[in-house]
Amino acid sequence: YKAEKNDNVKIFLANMGPIPQHKARADFTTGFLQVGAFEVLGNDGFKTVEEAADAARASGADAVVICSTDATYPEIVPALAPKLHEVLPKARVFLAGAAPKDLLETYKEAGIDEYISVRANCYEILESLQKQKGMIA
Repeated sequence: YKAEKNDNVKIFLANMGPIPQHKARADFTTGFLQVGAFEVLGNDGFKTVEEAADAARASGADAVVICSTDATYPEIVPALAPKLHEVLPKARVFLAGAAPKDLLETYKEAGIDEYISVRANCYEILESLQKQKGMIA
């Protein structure tokens, strides 16, 4: 697909905050997605949700993964996830890590489509992203 179409699944990492705040989850997410030979678009982090959304839009990504910490997600996710769906309406929005049960509904309402964590089914997520891109039927 990559050779024939000169294209690939592009995943934008919406790394929030300074490097120590997002690095662990950004690194895990990168490894998780590179198994599918996807193009993972990293960065050194964003200070605001507006900066992250603008960069995501410019990337033209097929999916975005919000990467930060559990402590910062309750503030970041409700503000950022809807902006990501607005600027990339066809993209899926993931959250790196597993949400606590008391925040699952809040994150879902904000626009989190799925989670990338040690509990996630890597095969199913990679396959669904390939299908979304048209790489496989």
